[in-house]
Amino acid sequence: MVDEKTPEEVNSLEEIFFERGLYSPMKLPSDKFLASDLYCQTSPVRIDGHCPYCNKVSTFTLHQDLSSNGFERIATRFAYDEAYLECIRNQDHRIWYYWRIKSMTIEKIGQYPSLATITNSELSKYRKFMSKEDANEFFKATGLAAHGVGIGSFVYLRRVFERLIYKRFAEFKEVEGWTDQQFSKLRMAEKIVFLKDHLPDFLVQNAKIYSILSIGIHSLNEEKCAGFFEVIKDSIVVILEDDLKKKEELDRRSRLGKAIAGVDLDAIEALVETGD
Repeated sequence: MVDEKTPEEVNSLEEIFFERGLYSPMKLPSDKFLASDLYCQTSPVRIDGHCPYCNKVSTFTLHQDLSSNGFERIATRFAYDEAYLECIRNQDHRIWYYWRIKSMTIEKIGQYPSLATITNSELSKYRKFMSKEDANEFFKATGLAAHGVGIGSFVYLRRVFERLIYKRFAEFKEVEGWTDQQFSKLRMAEKIVFLKDHLPDFLVQNAKIYSILSIGIHSLNEEKCAGFFEVIKDSIVVILEDDLKKKEELDRRSRLGKAIAGVDLDAIEALVETGD
């Protein structure tokens, strides 16, 4: 007999199509328009998300392949349905979905390209700021999470997050006069506060959330690990986005410096003197 747990309620179509992995039951809220958008489309439904073909954020149009009674009695519908998202930039760019719906609860049972492929495409721009080990484990984590593996994905993600925090410490410890002993004895939330001047404000303001990283993996079950996965993944992205912004700023300054250095001031002064 299949054990059907009480599913969590979803709040958006984006969550269904771009965040939830396979075999994760989702409850459609009856008091919102989400179910109607999904099943009773009276006008084109638009969804924003990352297109793995364009390799950028795009807007998609939802196409739902309904059976003859698809528009009737959504609340009691029991069926296996399919749908696809079509990128407005290119109609050949499609993401296909297959799910089971039963009494307002849907469960994704198939997807192509996979959620892991889409996520890894979205995060590929950060690879240059990660070590080979971190990049490999980060993408392994997203792949496992997409297939509902909570503990395994969390273990990889935890390792990547902790190494990024230690990397920031190593980067500034000489300038700040810190010692390894000072840092190593701190819990994760304390480490983040310790590095407050060198980490994105978001992480520092929410440092207490990361106390869970100090808890042994053996203390966390599949459900808890899966539930905390997105928080840690997004936190890693915040750190990497911070690195990306710093690099872009350095690149701008470098280009500006080269442009200024290439200006021939003598030629400009000569033009001014001659009135040309």
